[in-house]
Amino acid sequence: MAFQLNKDLCLGCGACAYTCLYHAISPADANATCYEIYEKACVECGQCSHVCPNSAISAPEGWRKIKKVTIDQGKCTGCSVCRHICPANAPQGELKKTFDIDQQKCFQCGACAKKCRFGAIEVEYA
Repeated sequence: MAFQLNKDLCLGCGACAYTCLYHAISPADANATCYEIYEKACVECGQCSHVCPNSAISAPEGWRKIKKVTIDQGKCTGCSVCRHICPANAPQGELKKTFDIDQQKCFQCGACAKKCRFGAIEVEYA
């Protein structure tokens, strides 16, 4: 389930689309008077809802804010899938060696944890 945008509250400012690093938000019409969220592209990071000046974007039911993302060094195989999925380039390391998360770059979207085939990425919720 993706974040929801209330079109009645949308001002058409585009702050949400600018903030979304996954390109899950775009204009709903040719004049860009309102925006829409594409559910398949949304990773539920919540960044869009934080920047919306009119509170037009809400979290899906049961959503929990991520506090911290880390990599279990004992489970990481160095496959680099996490690095390729992350638009912030937060996972750092060398191929076939263990990776780590640069906490200064990570904006806690959790996309890397969803893609990790080895269960090496741990998510701590607020």
